[in-house]
Amino acid sequence: MLRKLQTDERANVDMILTAVIAGVMFAIAIPIIYSVVGGVDYTTVDASFGVTNTTPATNASNNLLTNLNTFFTIGPIYLVVVAAVGIIAAVLLLRGR
Repeated sequence: MLRKLQTDERANVDMILTAVIAGVMFAIAIPIIYSVVGGVDYTTVDASFGVTNTTPATNASNNLLTNLNTFFTIGPIYLVVVAAVGIIAAVLLLRGR
């Protein structure tokens, strides 16, 4: 059952905790993902396809890195919004008392 922010004081704290957990996940995911993607030798992978003058693995990795950069650039906005909603809801709850 979903908790209502107006009646459940813990829901506000849980939203702020969600932002903290997401921040920790971002901090852990960034070095892992980039070290794995950067550690692959794409020239060997491209050569194993057996098609000359094409680089599908290199192209895919470049597209993947572009999308990862976009995701990790927009991700902190998510953290700020979730934490702000929890803080604003807590303040409004305290103000209503």
